[in-house]
Amino acid sequence: MTICQESLEIHTDNDQIPYWCTQYIGLNFREGGRKRTGLDCYGLLRLVINERFGGNIPEYEGIAYRGGDDADFLATLMNERIRLWTPVRIGEERPGDGILLRVMGRPIHVGIVIAPGLMLHIEKDCDSLIERYSTGSRWERRILGFYRHALR
Repeated sequence: MTICQESLEIHTDNDQIPYWCTQYIGLNFREGGRKRTGLDCYGLLRLVINERFGGNIPEYEGIAYRGGDDADFLATLMNERIRLWTPVRIGEERPGDGILLRVMGRPIHVGIVIAPGLMLHIEKDCDSLIERYSTGSRWERRILGFYRHALR
């Protein structure tokens, strides 16, 4: 298990964190992963929304971080798939909504809102964890939007 420095400020006994989140903390990262044994950020988003929020989000083969892939290509894929999601105004997001984030200047990372200002996500070289996306966090200026899936 790889613990990321940013996760140290939040503990699972925090009153804001829903009880069900503990089963999604510490899952392993795997490029292109869509199974609990190894997930990328989209795989985690899909798993949580389908299991916890009654979603029916498809796998979308091809949306995955793979070392050496062109980040522009991945950003294009993400932009195409975002059409199936309804934008949610900042401040009106709720648990189960997706959060699209900019990494390296491109829209290539997603997380799941679990409580006001908190998201569950996974990154390369970092197991799944809960982090703040609110004011003062490392993600605050990277937020591109919040989205609710049509199949949810």
